[in-house]
Amino acid sequence: MSASKKTIIQFASPAGRTHLGINAQRVVAKRYSLKDIKGNPLEQWDDIVRRVVSHVANAETDPRRREEFMFNMTRLMDERAFVPNTPCLVNAGKPKGQLAACFVLPVPDSLEGIMEHAKQCALIHQSGGGTGMTYELLRPAGTPVGEGRGVASGPVSFMQIVNTMTETVKQGGVRRGANMGILAVAHPDILRFIHAKNDQKSLTNFNISVTVTDKFLRAVENNEWYQTEFDGRPWDQPIYDPQAEDGLGGLYTYNGQEPPRPGMIFAHDIWQRIIESTHRWAEPGIIFIDNVNKHNPLRNSMGLKQASNPCAEQMLHDYNACNLGSIDVDKYYDEATDEIAWDRFAQDIYWCVRFLDNVIDTCSWPLPQIHDTVHRTRPVGLGIMGFADLLLNKKITYGSDESAGYADKMMDFFRKESWKASLALGQEKGVMPEFEPNRDLYDDLIYNEVGIDRSIPLTPRNYEVTTVAPTGTISLVAETSSGCEPNFSYAYVRRDTLGTRTYAHPVAAKVLGVELDNSDPDSIERAAAFIVENRDKLPEYFVDALTLMPDDHLRVLKSFQDHVDNSISKTVNAPASYSIEDTDRVHRLAWKMGVKAVSYYRDGSRDNQVLTAVTTEQKPETIPEDIQTGSSAAFVPVPVKAPTAERPRELTGSTWQISFDHQNLYVTVNHDGLQVLEIFATGAGLSVSVGLLASKMLRGGFEPEEVSASLNKVIGNHSVWFNERLCTSPEQVVAECIMLTKRRLMNQPASARAMAKMAVTPQQPKPAIAPTGIAAAIPTPVTIDSKKVITVCPECSSNQIEYAGGCYTCRDCGFSKCV
Repeated sequence: MSASKKTIIQFASPAGRTHLGINAQRVVAKRYSLKDIKGNPLEQWDDIVRRVVSHVANAETDPRRREEFMFNMTRLMDERAFVPNTPCLVNAGKPKGQLAACFVLPVPDSLEGIMEHAKQCALIHQSGGGTGMTYELLRPAGTPVGEGRGVASGPVSFMQIVNTMTETVKQGGVRRGANMGILAVAHPDILRFIHAKNDQKSLTNFNISVTVTDKFLRAVENNEWYQTEFDGRPWDQPIYDPQAEDGLGGLYTYNGQEPPRPGMIFAHDIWQRIIESTHRWAEPGIIFIDNVNKHNPLRNSMGLKQASNPCAEQMLHDYNACNLGSIDVDKYYDEATDEIAWDRFAQDIYWCVRFLDNVIDTCSWPLPQIHDTVHRTRPVGLGIMGFADLLLNKKITYGSDESAGYADKMMDFFRKESWKASLALGQEKGVMPEFEPNRDLYDDLIYNEVGIDRSIPLTPRNYEVTTVAPTGTISLVAETSSGCEPNFSYAYVRRDTLGTRTYAHPVAAKVLGVELDNSDPDSIERAAAFIVENRDKLPEYFVDALTLMPDDHLRVLKSFQDHVDNSISKTVNAPASYSIEDTDRVHRLAWKMGVKAVSYYRDGSRDNQVLTAVTTEQKPETIPEDIQTGSSAAFVPVPVKAPTAERPRELTGSTWQISFDHQNLYVTVNHDGLQVLEIFATGAGLSVSVGLLASKMLRGGFEPEEVSASLNKVIGNHSVWFNERLCTSPEQVVAECIMLTKRRLMNQPASARAMAKMAVTPQQPKPAIAPTGIAAAIPTPVTIDSKKVITVCPECSSNQIEYAGGCYTCRDCGFSKCV
C-alpha cells in the first residue's frame, strides 16, 4: 500500500481513554503548558497538540500532504496514542524551538577543546537537551602537557567542570540538564573513573558508564592481564589506583602482585570493581560496545560509535541527536480479538515516523555541527510505551517466556513497519546523504536483518528508526505504563499540602469488576480502595517491578533489543538480597544475549532510598488548620539535643599538610577504629572553631557525611586539587579529609573492625530530627500495595518516585531526572 493510499483510510479512534484523567491533567499543566507571567498554565492538552502538530507540519511543502499530516497527527496525539519527547512538547511553536531530547558531543584533548565542549554542553542544556560524551580521548592524569607546562588533570577532573556548569545552567532552565560520561575500560584512568561517584556526592549531574569490549570480557573469563591503551597505543606507565594503600591511592597491584608490564591491569579485578560499584551504587552502567558496533550501519563513513545519550537508549556518533517519540501499544489492543489491531498499528507507525522525520526540518538545532550531522543522517527514534499494560489485557505475565515471545512478535512487526515508512519517505523526499557510502551495510540491515522484501527499493530516509526510551513523564500524560518497563504499583495514595490524590490502575479495576472514571476523584477513590481490599484476588499475572527477578527483566530486554535498531533504556531490577556474584552473573548473561547496555538497580543501592515500606494501615496525624492553609515555611531540621559522647583517652588519626592560597593548612582527623570523632584544623585563614564544632557534632551523633555536607557549602575565592577533587575553600579540604578517613574505616578488613568494636564504647545514637513548618504537617508517605518506593520528589515532595531506565520519574508532578 502506498503512502498516499494509506492516508485515505480513516480508522476509528484507538480503544481506550480519549480524555485526560485528573492526574494526567496535572502533569500537562505543570510540565508542558505555556505559562503566563505568573506561571499559570495557558493551555490544555488539545491546545498543546495543535501547537506542536502545526509547528512540525511546516516541513510538509505540499498542501495536500500537510492537510493529511495535520489530520492524522492531531488524531494520534489527541488520543495520546503517540507522544513526542518532552522538548518537542515544550518548545514547538516557540522562536528557535529546540525539539530534540539529547545529543552526543566530542571531548577534544586540549584545554581549548575541553572548554569549548563545556560551552556546547551549556548551550544544549539551556535549550532543554541532555548530553552524552566519552572522555577516552583525554590523556590520563599526570601525563606531561607541552614543554614544561605541567601535567594533565585527567578525564574525571574535567568532568567536574561540566558537572558544575550543569548545576548552574539548570537553575534557570525549564528542564534539568543531564549528562552521560563514558570511559573505555582500556583507558589508563579507568580506576579513577569507576570509583568517581562512590561517595554519592561527586558528579551528581552525570550518569557514568564503562564501555567494555569482547576482548576485555574474554580476558575476564580467562583470568588474564589486560593492556590499557591511549591514543591507539599501549600505555607504558604505571596505573593509578585510588583504592590502593587503604584508600590513600597509589600504584595498581593485584593481590600484591605487580603487573607483568607497566600499564597492565588484571581484567577480572577491574570487572569485579565495576560489578561491586554497580551492586552497591547502581553505577557505573555497562555498555557492551562491540554489540553496539556490530549493528552500526554508518561505520563505513562515520566510524565506530563510542558514546550514548544520558539514558543509553541512543548510541550515537559525535554531534548527532536523539529525536524521540513513543507509541502507546496498549491503545491498539482489541478486546474482541485479544490482539493488537495490526492494520491500524501499521498505519499509525507510518505517520509517527513521518512526524519525527519532519522534526528534523523544523527544529532549531543548538549547534551548527549538530545541524550538519543531523541533516546528513536524519536520525529517528520511534519507540513504544504501554507494553506492561498490554500484557495485563492479554493476561500474560511480564517476564515470562510467553511475554518475551509476544515482545518478539510485536517488535518484529513494529520494526518492519517503521523501516517501510522510512523507505517510502526516501522515495518521496530523497534518501539521507550518508546512505551511499554505507549502501552495503543498509542492504544487509534492511533485507537480511529486518527482513523486508527485496521488491521494496532500498531508499532509507533515516539512518535508524527504532529505539525504546524511558517514557516516564510522557507515559503519565498517556496514562499508560512506561516504555517496556513493568508496572510499579496498581493503587496508591498521594498526600501533601495540596490534599489527597488517589491513583488506581484501570486494568486492575476492570479485572476486579469495579467501575473507574479517571476524571472523577470519587470514582478513583472507590476503585483504589477496592483494589487494596482485594489485592490477593488479582490474578498471578499482576506482577510489578520489585517482585520480578533480574532474569525476568533480561528476558524482556533481549526480546526488545533483538528487534530495535539502536538500544533500549530499561532497568534490570534486583532484590536487596542479591549478592555481588548474582550481579556479576546478570551482566555476563546480558553480554552473551547480545544486549547493548545494562542499567542495573538493586533495591536499596542508593543512599536516598526509602527503605521501609508502609501501608494505608498507618494513619497520618491530622494536619493543623493553620499549617493547612497558611504556612509556607521551608523544611528546617531541628536537632533534638542528645548527650555528647565523652572523648576516648586515646585516638588514632592522620594529619595532612596542604598548600592553600600560598599558606599551609593543617588538618588532623582522629578516630577510634570505627567512627570519625575529632577534627583539628588550622592555618590558611581557617578558624580553629571549625574543628571544635565539627568534633562536637561528630561526638554528638551526627554522621561524617552530614558534617562534610555542611562544610562543603562554604565556597571561597581560591582552589586546590586535593585527593582527586577541586576544593574551593579550606572548609572543603577539611570535609574531604573527613570523608577520606571514613572511607578508610569502611574499607578496612573485617577482623580490624571487630577488634576496634571490642576496644571502644558504642557511640550515642544520632539525634532525632524534628521537622517544622509545612514538613511537620506532611503525613507519612503511603503506598497502598505495600511495596516500595524509592525517594522523595524534590519538587512536590511526593513519595511516588519510580526508577526506570536510569531515571527517576515522579508519578505525581512529572518531575524527571537521570541519575
